[in-house]
Amino acid sequence: MTTETSPRLGLEYVMAAQAQKHVTVNESFRILDALVQPCVQSRLTDDQPVSPSEGDLYILTATHSGDQWSLMAEHNLAAYRDGEWTEIPAFEGLIVWISDEARFGFFDGFGWVDVEETLDSLQNLGLLGLGTTADMANPFSAKLNASLWTARTTGEGGTGDLRYTLNKESEGDVLSLIFQSGFSGRAELGLIGDDDLLLKMSADGATWSELLRISPTRLSVPASEGMSVAAINGTAPGQRRNLIINGDFSIAQRGLNFNSVPAGTYTLDRWLFVSGGGMSADISQEDFTPGQADISGAPSHFMRWALTGTASGNPWIEQRIENVRALPEGDATLSFYARASRSIGIISRLRRYFGAGGSTTDQIAQDSIALATGWKRFVVPVTVTSLTGKTLGPGHYLSLEFYLLGGETSVDIDIADVQLECGPIASRFERVGEAENLRLCQRYFVKTWPQGTEPGSSTTNGSLTSTTSGPSTTAVFDWRFPVEMRGSPSLALYSPATGASGKIDASGTDLSGTPLSIASSGVSFQSATHSGLVVARAHATASAEL
Repeated sequence: MTTETSPRLGLEYVMAAQAQKHVTVNESFRILDALVQPCVQSRLTDDQPVSPSEGDLYILTATHSGDQWSLMAEHNLAAYRDGEWTEIPAFEGLIVWISDEARFGFFDGFGWVDVEETLDSLQNLGLLGLGTTADMANPFSAKLNASLWTARTTGEGGTGDLRYTLNKESEGDVLSLIFQSGFSGRAELGLIGDDDLLLKMSADGATWSELLRISPTRLSVPASEGMSVAAINGTAPGQRRNLIINGDFSIAQRGLNFNSVPAGTYTLDRWLFVSGGGMSADISQEDFTPGQADISGAPSHFMRWALTGTASGNPWIEQRIENVRALPEGDATLSFYARASRSIGIISRLRRYFGAGGSTTDQIAQDSIALATGWKRFVVPVTVTSLTGKTLGPGHYLSLEFYLLGGETSVDIDIADVQLECGPIASRFERVGEAENLRLCQRYFVKTWPQGTEPGSSTTNGSLTSTTSGPSTTAVFDWRFPVEMRGSPSLALYSPATGASGKIDASGTDLSGTPLSIASSGVSFQSATHSGLVVARAHATASAEL
């Protein structure tokens, strides 16, 4: 560069006492005419045009050719003026309009680059239209057939996450997505006039109906024609989800309190005390305080398992669920609430017993549960394997077990709302009415005493009366069960007068009783012979537990 030319465009200065100054000035005008708001015909033309127009401008390619172009350098501009081609050197920062591409390009000192490739920030735009024209009603408008939002990866300096945030000013405002067909609204989803998530639908874009509303604590379906579903957490609508019977411990036909329970004793309905593991065990039905807030759904009862001493084995309770097919292959979920008088670990386990002569018992779930002194809900995922290749014998069942490890010392353990269900979600505890719960329990155990009265109690309430008419030597009884039992039960008789086992009451005299027939639908039995029998009474229990 010399002091006779300008530093960027290379325009020659008019020198002092220079002759023919107009030549220098006119040449500078010609260069400025080419470079001020420059428009090039193309940057892709290799061959020197045969019939160019005055003022045509081209960016020279790497393979440019021609009697005049071949003398010029790649990337420079070839300008046609006064019937000949002139080379204008490209310099860093030169911007041109490329006519055949309808875009701007600029020279970065090494090559030509599209201007849009360098844009990394657009701030405070008033309107933006993609493929269409934006207006004040829709300041951002796009007309396209597909779009993609993808997360910036960690390798690009991002986090790998992508979170799309929409915000409204206040609760009473609207934040929603409207789905249209032919520019007529059909669905709207969002926070519409409040902070609940709402789904609305319309058949005509004018009349709208709420179908779904979700608050922080509740999901409701206000659809006028209701809801149609194929399954709820893997079970048919209306079908009981909970495979555990008496999971809320509300049914206690055998009694409310069991002290120093012998191993192998059924306690609260359907719950078997398997072993004390060297510890003394008391089991009882306890009441929740009305209005308690620890467990949802207003439960009435829970089971207390009080252990005293030191475990030399595994203190153990369980419920046996009839039929291993009750839990099909796939996902299942166990949930329950529990607490303890001190911090302690217990084990929950789910096994399949394949019945007499069947395959070897297998385990499908086991989890260590850390109990504290406050109520907590525990959720245990279960993966149920296929029964393919298994042999099923009579009396097969699932076994849900809770047990302690050896070496544990005295502790009280409280358990409530036990639920085992198909599917991967722990749904809210399925609370059935007491009458329905009792009916389910009576498939396995039934008694003649009123509910709330322990078997063996001396009372005539609920007792059976013999079918003998008039004086006789033998009293005959027929007892039809309230529900069909699992199988032919074991029968136990009791005297209403004395509570004596194996006896019936013949007007103050206890007589031995003998079964005549036993079936899943009912039993019949008779007394020992006794002269002058007129009225005889008996209490009984029938058990068809697994």
